[in-house]
Amino acid sequence: MPRFFRVALFAIAPVLLAGCSHAVKLPLLGNLENAPPPSRDAALKRIEAATPCCHTWADLPFHDTLPEQPRKFTLDKFSPVADLAGGRTHFLTFILPKYTKPYRVVFQAQPSARHLGNSFLLAPTVTLLNADYQPLSSTDVSLCVYINWRPSMSGGFGAVKIDNPDAQYLVVTTSKKQLAATTYWAQSPTSFSNVNVPSASPFASIKPAAPVTSGDFNVPHAPEGTLYLGKMTPAYASAVDNGLCGKPTTGAGLLPELKHALQNR
Repeated sequence: MPRFFRVALFAIAPVLLAGCSHAVKLPLLGNLENAPPPSRDAALKRIEAATPCCHTWADLPFHDTLPEQPRKFTLDKFSPVADLAGGRTHFLTFILPKYTKPYRVVFQAQPSARHLGNSFLLAPTVTLLNADYQPLSSTDVSLCVYINWRPSMSGGFGAVKIDNPDAQYLVVTTSKKQLAATTYWAQSPTSFSNVNVPSASPFASIKPAAPVTSGDFNVPHAPEGTLYLGKMTPAYASAVDNGLCGKPTTGAGLLPELKHALQNR
């Protein structure tokens, strides 16, 4: 490139960059932090006002196979609505793998807001269909809370077992019963905000992304939200099998129990 053109290019570069800075408006992260939490009431109103795309199980589109491991899905105001089993609902549809032996499908719901007092959960209802799109079973999946120091492995967990060889399709909806229910959640800020990770650890850069709230809550269910689902993996099996499914009963404490056990030896 001739020297004259190189000098000219360097001279006008700041002007071009300045013009770009005026033309492109980047979002301010501070505004995102201060954005109001999603509204459950608004989500309920939206789904009632929506025009359903489908009215029978056979009307639903089936394109995606069940993920081999849990994957993130989001149902929101842009998601299609179906009118199924007497109620309007968003939906996810999956083609099940060829049946060889029983297996579990895991579901992980994430709270809608950073503070649990303003949050809701998408609680799944799972319907299994046969090759003719006829329902074989329908399950309102109970969610049990598991808190891990890794925010990605914390949330409301549940699972369904696939043990019917005739099951060809899986549909996720939210039933009226699920919308009327809640999930018990006990949360301490230390679960996420005060995790002691060595600075040399590869996990030291992980920032808390889950709700930082103290106390216990009955988190309501909603027709919208974030859901991870797929075939069960060992890590998710641990979360499902060790989750807290309700408020623990209050006991007399460990010492009286030990004393009672020793007296009865």
